Amino acid sequence: MFVIAAVTAAMIAILSAFNGIESVVTELFGTLDAPIALVPVTGTVLSDEVGDWAMEQWGPESESPIILAAAPVIEEESVAAFGTGAPLVVTLLAFDSLLLQGAPIERALRSKKWLPELHGIPCVTLGIGVRNMLGIGRINEGPEHALIRFKAPIRGKKLSKHRERAFQSREALGCDAFSINADLDSRYVLAPLAFAQDLFGLDHSVSRFELAILPGMSEDEIAQRMRQSIALAPQPIRIRTRSEKNQLITQTNRAEKWATFVILSFILIVAAFNVMASLTMLLLDKREDMAVLHAMGLSGWRLEQVFSLQGLLINTVGGTIGALAGIILVWGQQTFGWVQLQGSVIPAYPVQLEWTDVINTLAIVIVIGGVGSGWMVRRLVRRLLN
Repeated sequence: MFVIAAVTAAMIAILSAFNGIESVVTELFGTLDAPIALVPVTGTVLSDEVGDWAMEQWGPESESPIILAAAPVIEEESVAAFGTGAPLVVTLLAFDSLLLQGAPIERALRSKKWLPELHGIPCVTLGIGVRNMLGIGRINEGPEHALIRFKAPIRGKKLSKHRERAFQSREALGCDAFSINADLDSRYVLAPLAFAQDLFGLDHSVSRFELAILPGMSEDEIAQRMRQSIALAPQPIRIRTRSEKNQLITQTNRAEKWATFVILSFILIVAAFNVMASLTMLLLDKREDMAVLHAMGLSGWRLEQVFSLQGLLINTVGGTIGALAGIILVWGQQTFGWVQLQGSVIPAYPVQLEWTDVINTLAIVIVIGGVGSGWMVRRLVRRLLN
């Protein structure tokens, strides 16, 4: 029983750890994204008409409102340089204040406040990795801000023909920094939408529209409803959810989770064999008592039932105790953070309990233990009585 309880508790704790990792990864990689985005089917830009159409279809003043805002976003690569340092290719993510309604961007900023401009000059927010690679000191620690030069190719001009004239340059102040994860921190620079439109020559076009959804509604449910009417859009578009954007990371984590579940299930099978071995020794020890009971009229089926129920009871009680222990461990980690992560953006190891994991684990314990014990007891009782 102790082995069954220990393995059950371990399975629930480990599966909850995978759930916690998936939740944290989704949260980190989704910091710069709203739950749902409208992206072009062909090409790289959408016209402003798409955003207006989306608000008419699903906005607060529509017949069936499901979104709060349609935030225009530009995401393009640019060349950034500071002072006499080497230039660096970065991804410029530009937006206006509407995106803050659907994406928790300000939570990742050092100042916790989005600043689009300072004294009439555009402000950009650098990822910590970008800031370090550009050779800029700690932002907001001195009286002056770093002046950064951005270059982007002019649409319609070929680099091979115009060379330097194929680029246009704009300057902005590095007013803040953000930290999400090593990948995003070393690639992204956040900028005001108007600055990016001027830099990339996009007057009435954007890369996509990020949609802030109404509270209490799931992104999959809203995406399903939206897909029924996107054929009416002024430009061919498709719906992309936040989970679809991070699909590779999510699927990899889930595959690892279920692979671990299968491996631990095999360990549980080994533990079930220990229970079967204990029942076998009990049957052999009670052989004479069984013969007497059988001679007094107790049928073989009744004897099988007695020992089978005992095996099922051992697995059920052991699984229940293990499930309670696993739930307590997960709750304790969530509440008190017993396992700490030193030097990480997450103070304690993330865990998240899902009741489907508890039910699946108990089902494996009871089915494997109950069926295995019943089959073994049936065969052994018949051999002993014969």
